[in-house]
Amino acid sequence: MRTIEEILGGRKLNAEEYRVLSDFWAEIRTIRARRDPEPSKNRYLVGLALSYRRITQKEIDLETLASVTGLGRSSLQKTLQKMVTKEQVVLERDENDLRRTLVKPTQEYTDLSIDMYEETRDLILEVARQLQKAKG
Repeated sequence: MRTIEEILGGRKLNAEEYRVLSDFWAEIRTIRARRDPEPSKNRYLVGLALSYRRITQKEIDLETLASVTGLGRSSLQKTLQKMVTKEQVVLERDENDLRRTLVKPTQEYTDLSIDMYEETRDLILEVARQLQKAKG
């Protein structure tokens, strides 16, 4: 997939291209809000870490999550409690090491995340077509 810079070829945006990109970012915010209607930097970082966990198919515990996100333990605990309340994640004791608490996304949160990635991919392809057409 080509970058916007490659499509523009060093020239300035015309009005139509600017409108297309402006609409793109508005749509990205809408797509992200469907997954998390009350976004925060902390929840965004936790969401990214959980996505990485899903991709690598590894369990993630509180210590690893704190390390990956760079969040302090207290801040992370508050963020996770809000996410538990909203049924985005569940916290479980590791059966092999009861000192560890595992963080797992709920199926609904995972489904919303996958939908978000698919919508974003489709949007990027559509915006690339629109920019190509607007280039004239």
